[in-house]
Amino acid sequence: MNSDSEPADGELLDLEAASRLCGLPSEMIVEFTRTKVISVVRGGEPESLAFDSVCLHRLRKIEALHHDLSMTPKSIHFVMDLLDRLESAERELRMMRERLR
Repeated sequence: MNSDSEPADGELLDLEAASRLCGLPSEMIVEFTRTKVISVVRGGEPESLAFDSVCLHRLRKIEALHHDLSMTPKSIHFVMDLLDRLESAERELRMMRERLR
């Protein structure tokens, strides 16, 4: 992986690389992991955090909410929870439709 690209399948990023690739300050990422907005692959102290491509995608959504819409961390937490619920409901609806076919 170069410094401006996606991680390869299975590749893990440290906090510094995740921060650089998603555009969020490290401190903000640590706070989102602490409050469980982001589920990291490996947790613990900030220097031992590990992020996969799923985490990076989620961090980029958070960055857009923060930067483009000027949302506070508390508002971002709320919106991400709603997005998670919406995605879950959409998955369930797709499964139910498949069963009816």
